[in-house]
Amino acid sequence: MLKRTVALMLCILSVFTLLPAFSSAQTLSGWTSKVDYDNTDPNKYSIEIDLVNQIITVYEGQIGGRIVLQSLCTTGDAEHQTGAGTFKLGDMKERFGYFVAFGQYAQYWTQVVRGIYIHSVMYNSKKLTSMSRGAYRKLGQAVSHGCVRVLPHVAQFIYYNCPPGTTCVINRKKAADPELVKRLKKEIPAYADYKQPEDNRAYPPEIPAVIKYDGTPLRTGFSRTKDTTVATLSRGDKVMLLQLAADWCKVRTADGKLGYVKTEYILAYPDNANAVKTAYTAKSKTYVYKSMSTDSAKLATIPGGAQASVESNPKKGWWYGSYNGTYGYMRTRYVIKSETVEYPVLEDVTQPSTGANNSGASSGWSTGGGMFNNGSFPSATPTPTPAPAQSGANASIAAGIIANMRSGAGKDFPVIGSFSQGTDVTVIRLDGTWYYCQVNGQYGYIYSGCIVMK
Repeated sequence: MLKRTVALMLCILSVFTLLPAFSSAQTLSGWTSKVDYDNTDPNKYSIEIDLVNQIITVYEGQIGGRIVLQSLCTTGDAEHQTGAGTFKLGDMKERFGYFVAFGQYAQYWTQVVRGIYIHSVMYNSKKLTSMSRGAYRKLGQAVSHGCVRVLPHVAQFIYYNCPPGTTCVINRKKAADPELVKRLKKEIPAYADYKQPEDNRAYPPEIPAVIKYDGTPLRTGFSRTKDTTVATLSRGDKVMLLQLAADWCKVRTADGKLGYVKTEYILAYPDNANAVKTAYTAKSKTYVYKSMSTDSAKLATIPGGAQASVESNPKKGWWYGSYNGTYGYMRTRYVIKSETVEYPVLEDVTQPSTGANNSGASSGWSTGGGMFNNGSFPSATPTPTPAPAQSGANASIAAGIIANMRSGAGKDFPVIGSFSQGTDVTVIRLDGTWYYCQVNGQYGYIYSGCIVMK
């Protein structure tokens, strides 16, 4: 019995021996980088996915360098093969996401390219105890729908240490290596003995957005030919962004539907830190306790209607935080969390004559990493505060929209002209959030979010 216990402990330990300790978190700048990364250098690590042996390897530096992490994985089955090639990791990540098409969850999504992600094995809910036994036991087999499933701690390392732009090679020409497969299989603990990785970091914030055009399809994936339309959205519909990239984004609608929308069809201010405000309010008189027990000392009294500051939720039923500078524990039953969301205003972004349904992504693959590499927003997305323009500055109408010119600086003034994307604009002055400008000899006001300075 003692030998079996020691062997099991060594087996569990071996899974984690190659996993480096997390350093202090870092945050990348830019639209898509809301993850608290441990590493922001896309050249520090590289990833190889061996389709022959069903092995994922993380190297230090280039492929073939020092092995940092290696484990069995699960890739696409015969009908949904994971495509081979050399890719740069894409912009889309999600901490604990839901599969729209399959009704299950996974932790630590990292986009390889388009709809192909590296992520943990599946869960039946967002509870860590609901990890799928079947998916866990099938590591080392090609049975997925194209994504790369890995152990949760492997997915966690890649999520925090491999930012967009990291090289990922998917290789189907490796020689069979049954001895390595056998060794890696032995390193995976029994399902009941696997220890979920700890992670106390806040989830990346969801970002409020609105749909710009009537007829916008909400799909189960990135392809209009292969993926199902979940719903058809209308101009002004409010959504929350869960994953972001230059071409596509994953959203949740007001009625809870999840799916993918082309980024050019949404309006969002991703860097507006105040878009979602969270408050913790006492619904009646309550207390700050010294420990997570109502029998412990009461350090402070919180009057009904007063707001407290909350830092964490260490145990079901309890917050940890402070009131008037006194730190301790508060009961979630009496200190209620609420959120207010500030959605963007569409102003003068108008419906193109072709409609949103007439365009969509092709079913082929392309290399990722676009938003991380160029560090900019799609040109159709306005910034909250336009920069003052010099008199006579050259500009144009932003991509993907038709902009209205009005007789005054506001949407209540009459429309005196409409101009399509790419039309040259001469900006004369800034009036609030509107530009007074000249287009084709006509003078009037155009909302600043519809104009791109040259």
